[in-house]
Amino acid sequence: MAKIPDHKPIKDLFESLLGRDVTIATQMEKVVPTARRACCVGTYMDAHEETRALVAADLELSARVGAALGLVPSTGADTAIQNKELPAALYDNFYEVLNIFSSLFFDEETGANLKLKTVYQPGMILPREAAMQMRGLGKREDFTLAVDGYGTGSLGIVIPF
Repeated sequence: MAKIPDHKPIKDLFESLLGRDVTIATQMEKVVPTARRACCVGTYMDAHEETRALVAADLELSARVGAALGLVPSTGADTAIQNKELPAALYDNFYEVLNIFSSLFFDEETGANLKLKTVYQPGMILPREAAMQMRGLGKREDFTLAVDGYGTGSLGIVIPF
């Protein structure tokens, strides 16, 4: 079973990718995609292609990190958030972040890292199983991340039972 990474490896991953200071804090509000809360959701699988972890980033974090990675001015992220959609370039950038995020998930049974299986864009309907895992039983932790010069967003990590 994979574990939820500690704050420091998450912070370090974002800082090394973005070349910017990032602050991270635990938040009480769960990051769960709904009709009113668009999220980018990545699912991670083990060697048996079983989903072992999910990461949900709200539109704010997806757009801000996607813009920062692509060296797009922060106004590009603000526009995406106001329009409630993630443009292809910002989505592609955030997809890469979620792909690299797999390095933080370690399958203790096999000794291998989990692999990114699927990324659902903000506004897409999650398949029933993934939606249930985001809302259901399992370990979870939710974070607020602030990217220097770009603003804040939320990230949720779920390890389903």
